[in-house]
Amino acid sequence: MVVFHHPKRLHAESNVASLIRPARMYEAFSRIGEEVLEITGNGPEREKKWEDLKPRILSEVGEGVFYSESVNVPPALTWLRKKPHRMNFDYRLIQSIRNAGMPTGLFYRDIHWGFERPRGGGLRPFIKNKCIPVFGRRELKHYERSVDVLFLPDVRMADYLPLTFANSEIRSLPPGGEQQENPARKFSPEGGINLLYVGNIAPPIYDLRGYFAASAEEEKVRLKVITRERALKLHGALYEFNDVDGPQVLHAQGQELQQHYQEADIALCVWEGVEYHRFVMPVKVYESIAHGVPLIVSSSAEVLARFVEREKIGWVVQNADEFTMLLRRLAEHPGEIVERRQAVESIRHLHTWDQRAREVVEALRGAEPAAHTENEITKR
Repeated sequence: MVVFHHPKRLHAESNVASLIRPARMYEAFSRIGEEVLEITGNGPEREKKWEDLKPRILSEVGEGVFYSESVNVPPALTWLRKKPHRMNFDYRLIQSIRNAGMPTGLFYRDIHWGFERPRGGGLRPFIKNKCIPVFGRRELKHYERSVDVLFLPDVRMADYLPLTFANSEIRSLPPGGEQQENPARKFSPEGGINLLYVGNIAPPIYDLRGYFAASAEEEKVRLKVITRERALKLHGALYEFNDVDGPQVLHAQGQELQQHYQEADIALCVWEGVEYHRFVMPVKVYESIAHGVPLIVSSSAEVLARFVEREKIGWVVQNADEFTMLLRRLAEHPGEIVERRQAVESIRHLHTWDQRAREVVEALRGAEPAAHTENEITKR
């Protein structure tokens, strides 16, 4: 039995990574044979589900584990508008379950608030610069007291947390990919190299003009860019996209992406170097792996770059100039692409959402439950 907690509603179809992951993990626990008791939704919905499930959960603590998927904004902030007196609800829920003796685990998505500092005046910069960091540290203090296993995209992210989590086990839990019955098509050098980029195009971090221009200059290379409609509307003019010699630009999400991955020879995961990206492990990386597609990634994404090099599932470039040279080399030596695709195929089964769900259950069932102190969530 898995008690699954997420402070938002689940969205099975989305183009936002923070919404994709909770839905995929929820589905995966069921697929691997676990009974899933769900506590998700908006504040009142979570309250109602907890009230209904609490008697069973607290009476069967030895039969299950608790797992939570965090959100970008600390859960306490989601209560401020309508029920500020309930802002500790989610934290106390986790503590209550742990105090009852059930092992608790939480995936902490990112620590963007420790890096982002929007400029200018107004309410939005004030919230991001002042409010969210305060609530972010407060959130982590609650988790440090109530979580047996802290899951991170990579354990090296722990170096950037303001707390040590000395009494919790810290584990890597990168995203996964959906099991694909039909892997990507076989690479045909005669057809040229088909590149796929899925993601943001907003500068300065995602200023990809150099990469897109390099792709357009190579005769044997074709690039397909899939980005959000809003991003294209705001930044499309910067790239001067056209239908003659530029990349093919599309909007797609969820199941719509499958065809594009199946048609791709190589996927791109590139951006300008920023400190925050040193430890990121994007969902799109594992979507590519699930479809048998090797990757070209930025060296500034240190954890990701080491993973790609270690598994020999792609190439690492420092900038657009290195990317240009790599494309020319691959056009002359397409056998490299075949080798990388074979390497991806050999590890696909290790990086599915089902495998991530198994890793969670195994870690939590091996964790030592906390001693009982109290098992009620008291209202303030």
